[in-house]
This record gives sequence, C-alpha cells and structure tokens, in this order.
Amino acid sequence: MNSQIEMSEAILVAYIDGTLSPAQMAQVEHWYDASEENRKLFEQLYFILQLHDRTQSVKGISAEQSLAALKEKIAARNGHSGCKKVVLFGHRVLRYAAVFALLAVVASFIVYLFYDNRQECVVVADNEQNKTVVLPDKSTVVLKGNSKISFSTKFADKRFVYLDGEALFDVVKVADSEFVVKTSDAQIVVKGTKFNFKAYSNSKLIETTLLEGAIDLRTNGHKIAIKPNQKAVYNTETRRMNIVEVDARLEIFGERYFNTERLEYVINSLEHIYNCKISFADQNIKDIRFSGTINRNNSLDHTLNILTLTTGTEYKRYGDAIVISQ
Repeated sequence: MNSQIEMSEAILVAYIDGTLSPAQMAQVEHWYDASEENRKLFEQLYFILQLHDRTQSVKGISAEQSLAALKEKIAARNGHSGCKKVVLFGHRVLRYAAVFALLAVVASFIVYLFYDNRQECVVVADNEQNKTVVLPDKSTVVLKGNSKISFSTKFADKRFVYLDGEALFDVVKVADSEFVVKTSDAQIVVKGTKFNFKAYSNSKLIETTLLEGAIDLRTNGHKIAIKPNQKAVYNTETRRMNIVEVDARLEIFGERYFNTERLEYVINSLEHIYNCKISFADQNIKDIRFSGTINRNNSLDHTLNILTLTTGTEYKRYGDAIVISQ
C-alpha cells in the first residue's frame, strides 16, 4: 500500500508534538525518508501547525465555519469530480485549507489593527513657550507660540504633517520617503533638511526660510525650489511669491556667527540688525578681527559691551550716534 495512505495525519501530529513511542517515531522517520513527496507533506504539515499555533490569540474566528465554507466552495467549483482524490488525502487537504482560510482572516485582522493604530497626534503650543516635538521618524519640530501640528503616530511611505502656525523643522533623511508639511494653502516637500515654516491660518502670508538642504514650496500655481539662506514669502490673496536672500540663522534663531571677521563687517551687520548708525574714530579699527555670536534678542548696548570687551575697543554714544574707538 502507498506509504502516503499508511501514515495517518494523527501520527504525524503526535510525532511533531513529541508524544510517540520510540518505535512509532522510527516508523515515521522511515516513512519520511521513503520519498521526496513524503518529506514535502510532512514539512507542509509542520509549517501549518506552527502557523495555527501562532494565530490562536486572534479572537472571534471560527475554524470550523471557515472549513465548512471552504468545503462548499470546493464542491461547487469541482462539481464533486475530484472526490476520490479528496477522500485519499481528504482530512489533510481540508485541514490545510481551513488553516489557510483562517490565516487569510488573520491577515486582514492584522492589517486592520495596523491601520487602526495609526492614530493622529495633535500638539499645541500656547503663546508663552515653544514646544519641541519628536516625530515617529525621529525628525524634530520646534513648535512656536500659538501654533498647532498634527501627524500620524506611524508614517507610511510619505511622511505627512499638518501645520497651523510656525515651526522649525529638522528633518531626518529617509531613502525614498518624502517629508511633506501641509497647510491650508501650501506645502513644503523635503527629504532631509532644516527649515522654518510659518503659515498661520488667520494670516494671508506664508513664509519659509531654509537653513540647510533643499526644499520645494508648492502652492496654487507655484512650485519653487528654495536654497539655503533664502526666504520665500507667498501671499495667499494675491498669489504672488517673493524670494529674498537672507542670513538664515539670523532669520530663524536671531543669531549671527562671526569667525575672525573684520570689525567693519561686524559693525555693518549690527547696523542692519539694530537699525542704527555706528562709525569708527580711527580707520585702523576696521581691520580688527572678531569671533563670536551676536543675538538680536539682546539689547544693542549689551551686544556692544561684548564686542568691545572682546576686541579691546570701547564705544561712546553721542545722542543717536555711536562711535567705536581704542
């Protein structure tokens, strides 16, 4: 008699469970070695039993109902013409079919759970302080006052966030995954960069300043590539776009860093930052070098005190005029 008929499925399951006697185990191993087909059938059964064990935690699924439904489909499709073949391996084939039907339901359930777990996260910063947000891809967002950002707790192929207000983004680069900041009237598309984006829903102006990397600003009728140290301003009423060159660090953080720069250049920058007029008592002072960071949030006098202390100079006020001397 064919070895496939002689070896019952119950014995094979018992062998997998380790409940056979040594003599019975030897019998199964002899059957296993008898043909390639036997080995394949045993491996399939082992795989399905493992699969079945791992799906027991899924509730509300009836294996019996799945099996009955599958029997009806097989009968309807084959017109009972394959009954002899089904009888020969009937119990095994239908057990496989039932488990695979169960697996299909489990797969749908897992997909549902994955989708359901993609909940929306909303972060709001009040008008008193900024909030730092770490996104699911490890990108960071510094949310400015009176701003709101929302995003999925699990990003898909594209990483979408929704902004109402102003925020500084430091985006992690992920291969083949765009990062998109959306507002009601515009969106920023990036792959990995650092930029500031301002788009309050109650304002007609949308502004973005790029510190590092590259971004695309997309609005109705516009798709503009922004470069580092550029600021784009879009008017949602006139639909006009304006691109200007800026010091991005000063624009975003209120800071400007100088690395052994001539004092003349530094003073010119201060005049721009503080909207004042500063002159030199001696032209040679212009060649003195300065290294340090100027923060526009500090007062002009505070900044001048640091500057003159560092460079060995001094300043005096004469009304609105300021003079640097040694």
